[in-house]
Amino acid sequence: MNRRAVLVACSSLLPLAGCTTLFEDDAIDKRGELDVVIDGEPHDLSADRYQAEHADDHSIDFHLHEHDDQWYMEGEEPVTFATGIDLLPHFEYETEADDHVVTIDDTVYDGSESPTSIDFLADDESVDPTSYEIQDGDALRLEIETDE
Repeated sequence: MNRRAVLVACSSLLPLAGCTTLFEDDAIDKRGELDVVIDGEPHDLSADRYQAEHADDHSIDFHLHEHDDQWYMEGEEPVTFATGIDLLPHFEYETEADDHVVTIDDTVYDGSESPTSIDFLADDESVDPTSYEIQDGDALRLEIETDE
């Protein structure tokens, strides 16, 4: 009986000692859908080179897995849509004079070059990718039109 009393007493002191962070996980766990469409055609994001399991340069902050068609955000801080795209293997995002520039597999799509247009949508609404912080369950869509 004394053993139980000691265990209960000791376990109740742990939260009082400020050690509750031992049991907390600060990482976020969000996911949703991602579509990349180039000239009306869906880009194949299921290719191994884009999947975290097969990429040398993947990031836990925003990535894809081979077992489904969702994006995953599991880092310590949420990321913006632009940062998420930039973190994917074989993708790059940058701005030049307020124009979006997206590179996919070494092909550069520059929004400042007519007739190229680049649009970022979250749940079918146009967003500024540099300020839009991705939310759990977001259906993200990157649309690139080149008129080619």
